[in-house]
Parts: sequence; C-alpha cells; structure tokens
Amino acid sequence: MDIKSCSLYEKLIKNEPLNESESKLLAEIVKEELKFLLKNKILPTPKNYERWFYIFCALMSTGLKPEDENLIEIYNNAYKEDMTITNIQIDIKHTLQVLSDIVYELQKTLKESHGHMSIKEQELAELQEKKETNNFVTSVLLELMMYIKDIKQQNEKFLKKIEQQQNVIDELKTKLKIVEAEANIDPLTNLFNRRSIERSLEELFNLCKKSQTSFSLAMIDLDDFKQINDTYGHHVGDLVLAKVASVLRTSMRAKDIIGRWGGDEFIAIMPNTNLEQAKVISQRLKASLEKIEIIADGKRFKVSISAGVVECNQRYEDWRGMIKEADALMYRNKKKRN
Repeated sequence: MDIKSCSLYEKLIKNEPLNESESKLLAEIVKEELKFLLKNKILPTPKNYERWFYIFCALMSTGLKPEDENLIEIYNNAYKEDMTITNIQIDIKHTLQVLSDIVYELQKTLKESHGHMSIKEQELAELQEKKETNNFVTSVLLELMMYIKDIKQQNEKFLKKIEQQQNVIDELKTKLKIVEAEANIDPLTNLFNRRSIERSLEELFNLCKKSQTSFSLAMIDLDDFKQINDTYGHHVGDLVLAKVASVLRTSMRAKDIIGRWGGDEFIAIMPNTNLEQAKVISQRLKASLEKIEIIADGKRFKVSISAGVVECNQRYEDWRGMIKEADALMYRNKKKRN
C-alpha cells in the first residue's frame, strides 16, 4: 500500500491554514492515532508520533481505517529501512494545539446551544401555562418541549465526551513535556545531555557563520575524578558530579547553555561572548567550584577543574573543530596543574 503522499500532512508542515473539512479530518486522525498508541502501549515520543501520524494521515485521507494488525504491518513495511519515509517534520505541539482549539470551539458552540435551548424551554413552559392556549396549541407546545429536552440531553452527553477528550489532550501535552525533558536532560546532573548540546552547537555555529554572531564554549573536566571513584566509590562520584552541576547552573548566566558532555566532562556554551569574556567566566567557575566541600565516609575533600575555552570564528569548519581544540586546551591546562 502506497503511503507516501498526504496533502493534509504537507499543509501542516508548511503551516498553511486548514479548511473546515481538513480540520475535522485532523481531529479524527489524531483521535484514532492516540487511541491506537495508548492501546498498543506505544510511547508517544515525537519520533513515534510523527511516523504514526503520517501513516494514519495517508490512510484516513482516503477513507480507510484498517485494523491494528494491518497498521503494524504497514508501519513495519514503511520503516523497515528506517528511512523509507523521509522528511517527517510535523510538529506534535502544533497538532495538539489545533485539536485543542477544535475541542474548545465545539465546547463553546454546544454550551451556547445548551443555553439557547434552556431559554426556549422556559418560554414554552410559560406559554403552556397561559389559559388562552387551546388543546391543539398545548399539544404542539408539549411536543416542542419534549424535542428541546431531548436535544439538551444529547448536548449534555456530547459535552461530557468533549470534556473527556480535552482531558486526554491536556494529559498528552503534559506527557509530551515530560518526554521532551527526558530526551534532553541528563538524569544524574539535571543538565542538558550531549544530544541536546550538539543541537545547540549546530544552531549557534550556523548562526556564527551566517551573521558573524559569535559565541564561545568551555570544555570542563574534573581533576582526579578517577581517584575519587576509586577511593570513595561510584556513589560518591555521582554525588560530586551532581554537586558540580549545581554550581555550574548557579554560576553561569541565564543565557548560557550548560550540559554534561560525558563522564566527568561538562560543556558551557556562552552566546554573544568573545574569548576574553569567556575566559573570565571560566575562571569564575573554577573559583566557585574550588570553594565547595564534599563530605564522604567522615572525610572532607575539595574538587577542582581544568577547562579549555575557544571562540567561534572563520577558521573552524564546523563546531566539532571547536570541541576538538577546546578539549586539547583543557588537557594542556590539566598537565600544567600537575
């Protein structure tokens, strides 16, 4: 089955406005996809959501609603090379927001209709009580009242269902925030992880090349960390890393990006900061870290760091070149210390 085209998907990635029928189709696609993901215990990460959305979009835009086992077969065939469908760019946040807006407008319309029905119901009741109405008019009024009550009851049931769907959307938004955070944050230090840092470096480096907007970065490594692990155990080593991360967060500026590069290496990215400014910040970090004291097994000890600082300029072909040079400078400074 060919699932390589979906006009609705193309409009979404281009952020083009949707017409009424497309908005309804989007709401139905998202509803069916989320039911499927939850039913099959598939975590709605951005990657999973995007891929399944594309499949549901391509199928449902043609009026198809295959069974779960067929969907899984289609998915496996589509992604068996992991790159069969490329350029999946739909924004899950945008999609959820569109669906949330649709639900809000529907709730608003139903509530307005419910209020209007209540007014008419009251007016009919007042007419029925008037003595001048004859039997025929009375029977018509009763029929109208029963009809209005029936519509009100249907509206109330529908409103409850809509509210339940809104709760599902809100819950998914919350889960999405958690998934995004977990995907970008190092769990031990609560700093950005390497993948997130690499994305930031890519973006800032491209900006540096295009607009001459500079930035600096510092590679930071704990001195004698292996000795700490060997002497006190890895649980103390983890404590040290968490403590260092906390000092880094509180010592850096709000615009700076701090992350754990790996092991006992950290990286600090300083936007709109030249080399001399970055070196001053690095020295301030070193001084702040050397003030902290770690207590383990009844003993107290201090930590120190070595750092290598570089600034983006035209001689670097990419951000990896900056990392390589900062890393070399860091180890050179570490040898000077010894």
